[in-house]
Amino acid sequence: MFRLYKTLDINTPIAIVVNYAVAGTLGWSLAGGLDAMVYAYEQPWFFINAIMGIGFLALFNLIAKCTKEMGVAVASIATKLSMIIPVVGFIAIFPGDHLTWQKGVAFSMAILAIFLTTGGAYKKSTSKWAFALPVIIFIGSGLIDMDFGYFSSDLESDSHMMAFTSVPFTVAFIWGMLLRINPKYRHSLSTKDVAGGVLLGVVNFGSLFFLLTAYETSGLDKSSLIPAVNIGVVIFSTLGAILLFKEKPSTRIWIGLALGCSSIAILLI
Repeated sequence: MFRLYKTLDINTPIAIVVNYAVAGTLGWSLAGGLDAMVYAYEQPWFFINAIMGIGFLALFNLIAKCTKEMGVAVASIATKLSMIIPVVGFIAIFPGDHLTWQKGVAFSMAILAIFLTTGGAYKKSTSKWAFALPVIIFIGSGLIDMDFGYFSSDLESDSHMMAFTSVPFTVAFIWGMLLRINPKYRHSLSTKDVAGGVLLGVVNFGSLFFLLTAYETSGLDKSSLIPAVNIGVVIFSTLGAILLFKEKPSTRIWIGLALGCSSIAILLI
């Protein structure tokens, strides 16, 4: 989607805010409207999820800044490797989730695959504190993933999952609109920006809802699911770039994709 934004010259910050509005509205509508909102507010995860919503928008801006300061490779690796935090957390928290040799092998392969597929030219930043950006992205992304995985067991129905996903999206939208009070962040709104935001919002809502569903119905330990999903994202986004944008991956990237597929196969055994 973001590559498509670049191709069509869509204003990404504006489309992101529209996306959160669409994802939140879609979620509340499918979850049951006002009754779903009341249910969500009464749950122990409500305020934590609201904080995660602020994190959504903050992390997006930090990833953009990290990309500018240190390059795409650093930002991509920090985001993808954040799966280490929920994997370790799930193994430590959930009694039935154990570290096996299969998981160890698959996890190691997944990490190597991420470096091979997302690595590239690194930029040396002139900013004194630029080194902190990938660290913050790593920790923030990992904590968000862990939040969703931890509370997924408390969601008893599809409507509850939809309400759960709608909270951070709604907060991210409100936070994004508040930022627009500052003239520095104001931009004119075009039809293609709205269209791009609507499409991303539907995809964004679906991705989080089905992730929550996968936690409870896939039959995988949560510590296995996260790396499988992250590597799946890398594989299919790369294949999408090949098919849609005619990109030509290097030998290193093909090796990374092969390792990624192998790691998923081991996790699914």
